[in-house]
Amino acid sequence: MADTPGLFARGDGLEQATALVARAGGLHPPGEVLLSWPAPNYVNPETRGWEAPIILIIMLVATTVIYVARMWARLVVAKNYGLDDIIMSISMLPVIGLTISAILAIKVYGFQWHAWDQTPKTHVTTREITMAIELNYVISTTLIKVSILLFYRRLTGSLKSLFVYSIWGMIFFCVVPSIIFVFLIIFTCTPVVGNFRLFDIAWRIKHELECRDEGAIIVTCAIIGTIQDLFVCILPAILVWDLKMSKRQKIAVCGIFGVGMISCVCGILRTYYATYVYYRTYDITWYAYHGWVWTALEADFGVMCASAPALKVFFKRYFNLSNMTSANSKSGTNQRSIPLSLRSRGKGTTSSLSTHKSRGDQNGVYDGTPFQGIKVSQGLDIHIEERDESSHKSFESTRNLTAMKSFEEDKDKAWRNGCRTVCAAVQPDSRNGSRDSLSDIDLERAQPNR
Repeated sequence: MADTPGLFARGDGLEQATALVARAGGLHPPGEVLLSWPAPNYVNPETRGWEAPIILIIMLVATTVIYVARMWARLVVAKNYGLDDIIMSISMLPVIGLTISAILAIKVYGFQWHAWDQTPKTHVTTREITMAIELNYVISTTLIKVSILLFYRRLTGSLKSLFVYSIWGMIFFCVVPSIIFVFLIIFTCTPVVGNFRLFDIAWRIKHELECRDEGAIIVTCAIIGTIQDLFVCILPAILVWDLKMSKRQKIAVCGIFGVGMISCVCGILRTYYATYVYYRTYDITWYAYHGWVWTALEADFGVMCASAPALKVFFKRYFNLSNMTSANSKSGTNQRSIPLSLRSRGKGTTSSLSTHKSRGDQNGVYDGTPFQGIKVSQGLDIHIEERDESSHKSFESTRNLTAMKSFEEDKDKAWRNGCRTVCAAVQPDSRNGSRDSLSDIDLERAQPNR
């Protein structure tokens, strides 16, 4: 998108100006269009408001916060950062540059005015900021898409399948066209400085200038970028749908990746305004305003959508109240209250395994620990937790729960002094059986510590 030569709208140099500037679509209006424009207003021209700049500023702040949360989740919480995070970090530089350039373009450098109200200075600044926006856009969105694709590659692990090859193919499809477009944008005009002086009559009279079809380059870039966005969003659905998950889980996972469709919508709107600016209107600066807004939003939403999976870890760590509720509900189901008089008065956390009706029976006190339960003492609170079937059969887990330090004595003396932990193995259906059905298993048969 570029400026329209409102400088040529009036005066004796009209014929000379129209002879110097080739007529090609909306970038170079014909003489009759220039004559139909109102006189330039350099005092109080019609100007766009602050609505779009404020939105872009808010979006830039939100994008930065989400990026920081993503990196915190990967580096500090999960400690599983990868190449995709490095690429995303690099992309933040052109993303910030793109958003700032768009704000300056639509509020300072001329895209806040109509084409006929452009000053000699803004004829140059509009061209300069146009190249800055386009280059930052191509570089930032390409890096974002590559980061997303590398994240997909991490999900597949060592899997060798068509999906993996599709990922590498998409990376190639994103990188190669972007490199081509970077060179096409830079060398739209030869010499390159002529791209900025396209509507500077004094400069054009003294220098030869050859330019390619800028509209075709920008519109093609926008179309290909939108197609890339769509493929990147659809690609994970192919992988997820083949996984052994419930349909509801598949839809949920696809929904996380599907938020990238927001970026696709921005890309479609950018393509529409690029086409409109270059082929449907000569008031380019006024309508390019909308195009720049959607261009910046596409990159910002791209960072947000790419960070969505990592944010799940962040919010689970710091804001997940549903897990707390679930944990409380679960503990309430698996715990039995103990009378206050029986609560431990010790400090720290201890756990003991009871396989008898009550270990306190010999002292005349009911211990309250059921068969095959684990009594966990924390400070002044005691609760009983059920053990699953696997823990009943696990020698090591029971040992860890019940093992006590053995003294450096022989086995008989250790047994007499009560320094050996004995766990009675009781079948689930033997609670009402006689004590003769209980089989004592010594968990300390290993050699004592030396």
